[in-house]
Amino acid sequence: MQLRPYQQQAFEALRGAYRQRHRAVLLAAATGAGKTILIVAAAQGAIEKGNAVLVIAHRIELIRQASAKLRAAGFAHGIIAPGYPQTLDRIQVGSVQTLARRLPRLPRFDLIVIDEAHHAVASQYQALLDSQPQARVLGVTATPSRLDGRGLGRASGGIFDVLVVGPQTAELVGGGYLSPTRVFAPAKGAPDLAGIKTVAGDYDQRQLAEIMDQARVTGDAVAEYARRCPGAPAIAFCVSVQHAQDVAAAFVAAGWRAVAAYGAMPARERDEALSGLADGRVQVVCSCSLIDEGLDVPRVGCVIDLAPTKSLGRFLQRVGRGLRPYAGKERLVVLDHAGNTQVHGFAETPREWSLDGRKHRQAAPAIRQCPQCYAVFQPQHRCPACGHEFVAAPRARMVEAVAGELVELRPEDVAPVKRADMRAGLAGCETLADMQALARRLGFKPGWAWVQWQMRKRGRRQGAAA
Repeated sequence: MQLRPYQQQAFEALRGAYRQRHRAVLLAAATGAGKTILIVAAAQGAIEKGNAVLVIAHRIELIRQASAKLRAAGFAHGIIAPGYPQTLDRIQVGSVQTLARRLPRLPRFDLIVIDEAHHAVASQYQALLDSQPQARVLGVTATPSRLDGRGLGRASGGIFDVLVVGPQTAELVGGGYLSPTRVFAPAKGAPDLAGIKTVAGDYDQRQLAEIMDQARVTGDAVAEYARRCPGAPAIAFCVSVQHAQDVAAAFVAAGWRAVAAYGAMPARERDEALSGLADGRVQVVCSCSLIDEGLDVPRVGCVIDLAPTKSLGRFLQRVGRGLRPYAGKERLVVLDHAGNTQVHGFAETPREWSLDGRKHRQAAPAIRQCPQCYAVFQPQHRCPACGHEFVAAPRARMVEAVAGELVELRPEDVAPVKRADMRAGLAGCETLADMQALARRLGFKPGWAWVQWQMRKRGRRQGAAA
């Protein structure tokens, strides 16, 4: 199997980890890096040595995807899932749910590969690994993080011994392996989620649906799609099944070919919706907790995010559904009605992964919106979309957008603007209370005002002494 240079580098790093006698190794590589190809390469290396391999996934779509890649590479394999006959092939692909029910009857495996391994903290995975103590373990994921912030390493209650970090999104975009993004988000920030409860680490889905499943929000989604990328194959991520159905109905009413897709619908209808997106029969698939992971449809040119989330992993997985390049697709358009980009940053933002989890929340980069074309982009003085030149100005001069309209986001280092605000604000401060009010307005820590006041007093004393 011919691997890309970065895939070969990651593969050699995995081999090195096993040579150091680690049993369970986790590979973190961005969505679109070709993790399934690396899984096939690992399986090939194992069976060439006479070993037996088990590839685990948690959804039937991922099982089918792994099976298709193995079949394309010429490897005979069996599938351990409802409706599939048992085989004696040395490679088996199975659903974790079925495997957990068949533990006493499973054959002996020498290598166990876990796809979307950020799910591997579930008890079913641990029970399976405990039943196969002789097997090496390889986990692969684009987002090695848990919603609760805890790590996937053994010290944090996970199963992995060491982390191998592969290429990140920005590197793959720079190499032409992934599409760049253009992000449009609410000009006035994320939806107001004050008062929504947190359940299992994320927003309460019932309360969230009440906010997002409104005619105004849905209407904005349809209008922005028609404005920014009309007709492009798109995935709309929704909060609930009803929300997905309502959004699909709104797109249909506007003349677009749209369908809702969710886990509880008949498998044939779900497969028809996803295949329609791939061949053009469907323009917009409105999904609820179905295709956040694993979908491989390079034609997708637009991601419509209508589901705010506290999970960095979920956000990155959603954007990742549209990052794969395709003939004629210059870039992926992200219509972020949920405001997730302002919370989590851009898909291309470099991130530090660790098996220990996140001790401190990684701050999302600041963003700048172009007042001419409403693009959102990373630090620079010229808008990459329309060429508008930016001049440092007080925040009060920021151009307001029409309510409901999305504006393009760019990661932007706004420190120079903040320093300008700070200097202008300090010039007008006469008392410590004035400086404390300025600190609150700029988002500085309370101690900053006290330090500035002490510096002001020292300067006055030195001036008087001179």
